[in-house]
Amino acid sequence: MKQKDQNDQLPDHPAAARRQSSWIKWPVAGAAFVAVLIAVFLLSNRMAETTVVGFPNFQDSEFALLDQNGDTRRPSDFAGKPIALFFGFTYCPDICPTTLMTLTAIQDQLAAEGKAADHLQILFVTVDPERDTPAQLNAYLSLFDTNVTGLTGTRTDIESALRHFGVYAEKTGDGDEYLYDHSAAVYLYRQDGGFKGTIVHNEPPEYMVEKIRSIL
Repeated sequence: MKQKDQNDQLPDHPAAARRQSSWIKWPVAGAAFVAVLIAVFLLSNRMAETTVVGFPNFQDSEFALLDQNGDTRRPSDFAGKPIALFFGFTYCPDICPTTLMTLTAIQDQLAAEGKAADHLQILFVTVDPERDTPAQLNAYLSLFDTNVTGLTGTRTDIESALRHFGVYAEKTGDGDEYLYDHSAAVYLYRQDGGFKGTIVHNEPPEYMVEKIRSIL
């Protein structure tokens, strides 16, 4: 009879083992997921730091462009504070306004953490100087709740800046409704003007925050 009781309990053992195995798998899977996220971030950040072709240090540039107030600005005007630089145009339907709103949100988040987020200088250089006059840049940038310096100039001046920073920009379409395909990355520079890395469009938000935090 005792033997029968033992046999009756045997079928429960595999089920109990499966339940125990299931409980073990969840923490292991969660830890593995976190490890993968950390590894991807570190790899992404390392690649951004080591990708130097086309991304010179900011102080090595020699541009002289007009800001949204019509004042001539040079690299020396932005010395001593970190920089987030990106290229676009005010008629851009999606990437450019999204980038500005994303940078604004990151600044707000870091400011709430007590970081000196207002030290970040956001520079928006147009690839469309024919339409993006200082007045147009001023009207456009006033729509965003953050401090952004817009830069424009002659076509020759803009082309020179594009070549220096290794930025791609190509006009698409005809007439007055044309657009631009252009590099969508944000180029990050430390307060000494040294190139830090890039933020890629559609990168996970937490990665963007960490990269901005690293240059403040």
